Amino acid sequence: MSKRSIWVIAVLLLAGLMAGGAAAPAGAQGSLGISAGTYQPDDDELDSTEVFGIRGGYRFNPNFGIEANLSRVDLADSIPTDNESELPDLNVDFKVDLYNLDLSLQWYPRGGHFLVFAGPGVAQIDARVDFRIFGTTISDSDTSQIFTAHAGLAYDWQINDRFFIRPEARVRRYFDDDPRASEDQGTFIAVSYDATDYEAGIVFGWRIGS
Repeated sequence: MSKRSIWVIAVLLLAGLMAGGAAAPAGAQGSLGISAGTYQPDDDELDSTEVFGIRGGYRFNPNFGIEANLSRVDLADSIPTDNESELPDLNVDFKVDLYNLDLSLQWYPRGGHFLVFAGPGVAQIDARVDFRIFGTTISDSDTSQIFTAHAGLAYDWQINDRFFIRPEARVRRYFDDDPRASEDQGTFIAVSYDATDYEAGIVFGWRIGS
């Protein structure tokens, strides 16, 4: 994770601990939320980029809950663009969208605001590349589904009985197989992603129920 991401999440968690906020819910409650943050690929040569998501969860009691989180990352934004083609008539355009569906079991130690979460998930990568040379465009695309596992820390800062802000950080592991041979797919690109990536962000949520 980038140093900037670490400092941002540390400051937000500390602010939540100091501010306190409303009391943690005593009974079962559902929740809906939207999130935004920064996404850091495992490869040091790739830049950090933005991640956005939506989620829904249910807190069974003060100590345990579950949550489903769907997020999207434009991985093409993480590819440095410093190196341009030396051929003036050649243009290469990459589009790489990464979608993550995480299913988390949440544990609130002592029934408070601090929480630890972990669970399995699935990712989908949609990749497309366009080569334009001398006015001719050659395109190809590929899609891959990947099993994942994640874990993280967060802090529920209760604004009032209904609304909360949650700074969080998570690490996610992608368990992809070996790259598929392009000749087996009938394409010249084949998507594979075997890495460990990092996220830090803020959730804006609304609680439903008692």
